Amino acid sequence: MLQVSNYENDYTSLPFEDILRGYRRENIFRSIKQYAAKRILEIGCGPDPLFIHFNDFDSMLVVEPGNIFFEKALAAAGANPKIRVTNAFIEDLAEELEKEQFDFIIIGGFLHEISNPEQVLQSVKKIAAATTVVHSFVPNARSFHRLLAFESGIIDSIYKKSAHDELFQRTSVYDADTYSRLFTDNGFRVSDAGSYFIKPFTHTQMVAMLSNGIIDGAVLDGLNKMTGYLPGLGAELYVNCTLQS
Repeated sequence: MLQVSNYENDYTSLPFEDILRGYRRENIFRSIKQYAAKRILEIGCGPDPLFIHFNDFDSMLVVEPGNIFFEKALAAAGANPKIRVTNAFIEDLAEELEKEQFDFIIIGGFLHEISNPEQVLQSVKKIAAATTVVHSFVPNARSFHRLLAFESGIIDSIYKKSAHDELFQRTSVYDADTYSRLFTDNGFRVSDAGSYFIKPFTHTQMVAMLSNGIIDGAVLDGLNKMTGYLPGLGAELYVNCTLQS
């Protein structure tokens, strides 16, 4: 099996990440429904593969390079004949997967964490068919909480790496324009894009407010809906893409 440093343990212990993951999942499911996807490839499932939360698909392949996340996904899949789980980097499977017909490919939120996002996208480009929708997401440099930190004098640039960025040795901080450009420069056409969940404060501060009863689940749901009023300021960005013709 592949070794992926301490990333998995560090990621699993992030404060507020479980909550944000729920809103991220809602956004992914919205796109899956929008494009009526049934044959799905999830690249980088992390600790919470999507098939745990829905089964409205004909087949799903999960490609996960981390040992811990892979083992969890494998155990969760059990004997479900619609699900396959593979411990590998997508770059090593591109040629093998070219013959498969996926209508929806999810690139987990890791393109900002690696030194070779272009190589990953070129691999996905080989796998995708003309009608395949590619969905991906990353943290947003123009998130409300980053802009607030900048205007408060806490950081001197919204593109400055946060403590979490340093912990995970993240290589890039994307805004909507630079993230879309990453895809268009690598042969994709962005069909729609946006952000979700207005996060006013850091993960740690959000957990503290929840723990002290200052905010609750209803407020969190409201913050997710606030992107309707503050488009582009959500905690995370997403894109839906197809191959350039």
